[in-house]
Amino acid sequence: MADNGRMRYFLLTDSKRNPFPEIVGWSQALDIRKMNRGEYQELPSSFQLNMRTGMDHILPDILVTPFLLLSEPAMHVVSFYDPEIPWCFAVLFGDSGKECASYFCPILEEEDCAVEEVYREGETVRLDRRKMKGLPLFRIRVKDRKKTVIRMDLAESLLMRHAVGLELEETIIVCDSWS
Repeated sequence: MADNGRMRYFLLTDSKRNPFPEIVGWSQALDIRKMNRGEYQELPSSFQLNMRTGMDHILPDILVTPFLLLSEPAMHVVSFYDPEIPWCFAVLFGDSGKECASYFCPILEEEDCAVEEVYREGETVRLDRRKMKGLPLFRIRVKDRKKTVIRMDLAESLLMRHAVGLELEETIIVCDSWS
């Protein structure tokens, strides 16, 4: 990777301050166990999801829960950084039936680079650089949960384009190039 081991990485996190829609009933619509590079072909190329919205809701460019969904402009930015990433198309329907929005679901690689033995809930996630492939966007497993990790250059590119819903939490990289 061209960063010579100095690139920073962040977790994509849920925004607690913004009135984003909540995806409901998704487990009946989609088997998320197949949202991986080995089995994604068994998923439908497009699917419908229901969303619960509040009175003053915002349709963001990035939804993290229950799985990553990106608006079309955000999808194009991610595709620039990772042209090989597979995508599924999702349509979100509001609870009133009068509103819908289209999103793209990236099928992310899962990297086994989280240093779990030092992680306790609420602490900063640590990543082992020696196990990382340098992907701009990938998933990790921390305890029993999957989290999405984004590389700094991709995050900055989305921020420069004013992507709504991009909430970041910095990770700590261990075993840097000196090890």
